[in-house]
Amino acid sequence: MKKYLIVMIGVVLAVQSAAAEELSLTYGRFGTVAVYRQTPHPTRVALFVSGDGGWNQGVVDMARQLAGLDALVAGIDIVHYLKQLADSGEACSYPAADFENLSHFLQKKLDFPDYIQPVLIGYSSGATLVYATLVQAPPGTFSGAISLGFCPDLPLVNPFCTGSGFKMEPGPKGKGVNFLPASHLENPWIALQGDVDQVCDPTATRRFVDQVAKGEIVMLPKVGHGYSVPRNWMPQFRQAFLKIVGRQVADTGGIDGTLSDLPLVEVQPVGKQSRTMAVIVTGDGGWAGVDRELAAGLADRGIGVVGLNSLKYFWTPRTPQQLGSDMDRILSHYMKSWRKEQAVLIGYSLGADVLPFAVNRLPESLRALVRCVVLLAPGRQTSFEFHLSNWIGGPSSDTFAVQPEIERISGPSLLCLYGAQDKESVCPLLAEGSAQIEELKGGHHFGGDYGALVQKIIARTEP
Repeated sequence: MKKYLIVMIGVVLAVQSAAAEELSLTYGRFGTVAVYRQTPHPTRVALFVSGDGGWNQGVVDMARQLAGLDALVAGIDIVHYLKQLADSGEACSYPAADFENLSHFLQKKLDFPDYIQPVLIGYSSGATLVYATLVQAPPGTFSGAISLGFCPDLPLVNPFCTGSGFKMEPGPKGKGVNFLPASHLENPWIALQGDVDQVCDPTATRRFVDQVAKGEIVMLPKVGHGYSVPRNWMPQFRQAFLKIVGRQVADTGGIDGTLSDLPLVEVQPVGKQSRTMAVIVTGDGGWAGVDRELAAGLADRGIGVVGLNSLKYFWTPRTPQQLGSDMDRILSHYMKSWRKEQAVLIGYSLGADVLPFAVNRLPESLRALVRCVVLLAPGRQTSFEFHLSNWIGGPSSDTFAVQPEIERISGPSLLCLYGAQDKESVCPLLAEGSAQIEELKGGHHFGGDYGALVQKIIARTEP
């Protein structure tokens, strides 16, 4: 997502105990974020949202338990966060971007060697917020979510933006909102529900969860809304967390062979196979949203897709030459192993910014097999490494101009697509004759009409 926050940052407290390190950071709308870890770079990440009581001892104990499962746990005070949303003056709120950017910032600030997709966890009102955030986010943004003591209502002043299609309705007497079950959810959501909860009705919660795709409910005997006796729910809580992170490991097992060092995703074609393959270089959100939808649409038309996850790839410093060399490796490997005659190269957002640099550094013999280069919402400047400034605002010192690199491309046909509301795209600035330029409806995400993008790409692959 190209959403940047202007924030204050600071490590304000560090407490080292024999068991775990606890520190505090400040970041944007979240204010003070409590951080728990037992090793410098845990293999799991959780964003944990409190209930109405704020970040207090009950949720602190839960967070410490998760830290013991080799997790970095970020503790978020929902009272502070919801007040920030209410005071923002925005017509609608998009917490999915806030939580995604927080995860990026924390892992970069703490020098994680690789980016880890976080799990959302919430208690009471936080349970509601993480459900809504998971549903609102593009698929693949988060590993999943766990809600402890879930009710579907939240006392919002401003509604949430519809995002990936989740639905809500006004709350009782027009106050706040009630979120509705999401029939399209692609990432797992586990609700832990006490049998004797007097705040969130267990029967209503079960009925709600049963209507959510990827939803699962775990009923907890002898547990009320306060979760006061850990032995009655902690084993199930730990099991739910391990289940979601275990699924993440299974989904990101990597590619065998000589390309195992690259963050690639394979999407196999369905039905009759085309003689064309596609490579998608993702936006800065990684393999999520637009990129996944495009890949699925192309695969349905018989085109196999290899996705390069930009979030993971550019987490460490790269150069234009290195990207070109890696694109050479990808194309050489898959053109041979998949027995394809030609390729189409697609970049979205950050991927569209950097793709021209790769194309211009391919060997002539390989570039001759690239039928078309498709740039979706390219910007004007780019970088080949993620910096903290990507999520806190401010200039980067190592940017490259995108327009000259696009205008250098020779050989493959070039299609540059941008949304009418996207005022940062370089497409309308390109020299006449350098590319076919089309303005489409919507903004940076093309109004979610990814089917139209697939149709335009398919048309470019046909003789």
